[in-house]
This record gives sequence, structure tokens and C-alpha cells, in this order.
Amino acid sequence: MKLLVISDVHGEHYIMKQVLEKEADADAIFFLGDGIRDVEVWQRANPQRRLYAVRGNCDYEQMWPEEGLAAFDNTLFFYTHGHEYGVKSTLSVITDAARARGADVVLYGHTHYPILTEQDGIRLFNPGSLSFSLRINGPCYGVLTTAPGGKVEFEHKTI
Repeated sequence: MKLLVISDVHGEHYIMKQVLEKEADADAIFFLGDGIRDVEVWQRANPQRRLYAVRGNCDYEQMWPEEGLAAFDNTLFFYTHGHEYGVKSTLSVITDAARARGADVVLYGHTHYPILTEQDGIRLFNPGSLSFSLRINGPCYGVLTTAPGGKVEFEHKTI
């Protein structure tokens, strides 16, 4: 399965729309916060697309959760914005939260810094930001490809 992971849109809805059109073959979309209103507009126009979304520290819509779990091809994903777990200073808290939930992979945003790392057997993936990425020149996002048996391929992409 192909999973699109985006975060930190911060009002750059035209960039988000461009990515969603470019990756239209994604089986599901993870939105990791900070731009939830833009995602709501897109979702109303595309109700057939499978969306897993959480609110971030700049989102004030209470109807969206702060975290979630989703399983694809025998891999359990824990997804959240990350600000409640102090991801700008450590990844150990969010790793512990993922372990407590039985997750294999953590998807998080907030830092605007694309990263793929592993801690204590749990893979952590931050797609970076569609508004401003701190490591890659320009907006970036993630594409994950899952396969039966828990195999996941991770990729950061730029626009």
C-alpha cells in the first residue's frame, strides 16, 4: 500500500493540493497537524479518499483527535503532531508512547524537520513541512510503501 504523509501546512493549501494531486494514487493519507482547516476543505471535495488526521498545536478544531492508530499490512502506525511529546528536544517520550500502544512506527510532525530514525526497535518518521522545511530546501512530505509481513519503505519527497 502507498501511504502519503503530510504535516505542517500552515495555510499553504495550494502546496498541499499540489502534493495530493501528484500522489493521487495513495491508498491513504496521514495528516499530522497544523493546517487542519485546509485538510477539511480538501476532504469535503474528496470524501472517497481515506484520511487519518490529527490536530496540531496551531489547530483549534476540537473535533479532531490529538493522536491515532492505524494498521496497514501487519504494521501498526501511531500518528500524532508531536508537540505533546516534546519532540523538539527528545524522541524518547514519543517512542515510549508508541511502545505502550504496541505500535511499530511513529508518524509525527511539529519540528518541520524531515527525519527517519529508529529507537529501541520503533521506527520514527517525520515528513517535514509543506510550508517550510528545516533540512530540505523547500516544502517536503513523505511517502511510505507497506507490504505484507510488516515491511515498510520510507521516502522523503520535495515539491
